[in-house]
Amino acid sequence: MKIALAGLQKKALEKYIAERYPDFEITEKKPKMVLCYGGDGTLLYAERHYPGIPKALIRNSQVCHHCANIARDTILQLLTDAEYTVERYTKLQAMCKDQQLIALNDIAIGHPKVNGTLRVKVYVNGAQHGDEVLGDGVVVSTPIGSTGYYQSITRSNFAFGIGVAFNNSVNVINNLVLLNDDAITIEITRGPGMVVADNDEIEIPVS
Repeated sequence: MKIALAGLQKKALEKYIAERYPDFEITEKKPKMVLCYGGDGTLLYAERHYPGIPKALIRNSQVCHHCANIARDTILQLLTDAEYTVERYTKLQAMCKDQQLIALNDIAIGHPKVNGTLRVKVYVNGAQHGDEVLGDGVVVSTPIGSTGYYQSITRSNFAFGIGVAFNNSVNVINNLVLLNDDAITIEITRGPGMVVADNDEIEIPVS
């Protein structure tokens, strides 16, 4: 099987695999699967660089909510024997200033300064939800991302749909869980703001 590796210590994993699992061919071009050697951040990085290709997570971090609690060799042997199933997850697509962002976890809109405050209006399928919101920003999350930033804001998570969380809002407003095909529009009424996806280094400024 052709596989690609992702993670800060992928060279160590590459050597380990080469010595023990000759059925794997390690490549960066057109892999059939990507081994993510790290934690949740490694998964996000791998999905950006190899979108849509199945990912297998091998824990090499204390923070990996999506890692199976089984040994590295067990995972590698199961892959060698083709004893696995592929699960599909929802991703988010955001458009901002003619730029597209894709997220496996979440899209976050916030103030570029830690001590700054953002004013926003939120629209769902064209209809405004609640009043103008004053706070630190908005996080739009997938189910797989709802155990991260979304959960730290709302103290909850969800299994289906799209979540909208209001980060440290001054006025009381409930978080939302919407349908996959609902259209969400965030209007920044007083900024400046910054839009990011997952742990991507790309930041889109919005005035």
